[in-house]
Amino acid sequence: MARENRKTNTNKPGFHVLVMGGLGFIGSHLSRKLLRLGYRVRIFDKLYTSKHLISDIVRQVEVVEGDVAKSADVLQSLEKIDVAIHLIHTTVPGSSMQDPVYDVESNVVSCTRWLPYLRNTDLKRIIYVSSGGTVYGVPRNNPVSEDDPTEPICSYGITKLAIEKYIAMYSGLNGIEYRVCRPANAYGEGQRLNIGQGVIGVFLQRALKGETIEIWGDGTSKRDYIYVEDLVYGVAELIHHEGAERVFNISTTVGYSLNDIVAIIRNKINIPITVEYMPSRGFDVPLNILDNSRLQRATNWAPKTSLEEGIRRVYKWLQTTISDK
Repeated sequence: MARENRKTNTNKPGFHVLVMGGLGFIGSHLSRKLLRLGYRVRIFDKLYTSKHLISDIVRQVEVVEGDVAKSADVLQSLEKIDVAIHLIHTTVPGSSMQDPVYDVESNVVSCTRWLPYLRNTDLKRIIYVSSGGTVYGVPRNNPVSEDDPTEPICSYGITKLAIEKYIAMYSGLNGIEYRVCRPANAYGEGQRLNIGQGVIGVFLQRALKGETIEIWGDGTSKRDYIYVEDLVYGVAELIHHEGAERVFNISTTVGYSLNDIVAIIRNKINIPITVEYMPSRGFDVPLNILDNSRLQRATNWAPKTSLEEGIRRVYKWLQTTISDK
């Protein structure tokens, strides 16, 4: 029998948020945002993970190291936590297709080891950051709403969707509120550029180094890209959301092709670049633009950063990063 739902009163003193994966790209920006909003922040991440992305706030947060596949480690990190935000995923779309077994074992199986024990915590809400770019598969409509079919065509999207379902199930069984975020393609300062994800950062880095940019397909595939500060603002808004909806796209609803991004870098940022077009990949969706109207109706959130402005910010960050090496 499900417990009576635990109230998510964010006004009480010392409201405590756990950011699972807080030492990574999105997690570090989210941790910084939560501190600015007045929350107490604890970060849970892998052993020996570098803390350079939170160097400016490392003394303001608590960092707990552990293994997300070990229920004891996760439950320890959840002690005295009001809201947990789950960002950990071990693969990206490309790597998930190379080893689907690892994708399932390290993500879905690891989650199902600790989710059943949420009843032993004080947790009131869990927020899961899923993937708007992959869980829908080839969209029937554009922009894609949260009510559209979810038919992922890559392992990454399947495991993200499976975790959404397990979180919904175990939250319901234990009387815990949950929310699911499905972000568009996130980009920004601090993104890891060596894992085959994040075309804006990868394109800019290659351009700055004078290297050829590789594009899979003819460059016409279109996505919406969301600047990381806009993304974490949307996630933070769901900490205190009390409406009936549980799943939210976080996007700009403005689509850009890879060729559009190349043109911005060439013509607006004024970096000469060379492009090589590679054979298309079967798991790449040709068009994916997300409808963000549900989140805008339910909260005070709206995206603020244009793609050109976001690219300029990443460019400035990369100039410093590359010059420091």
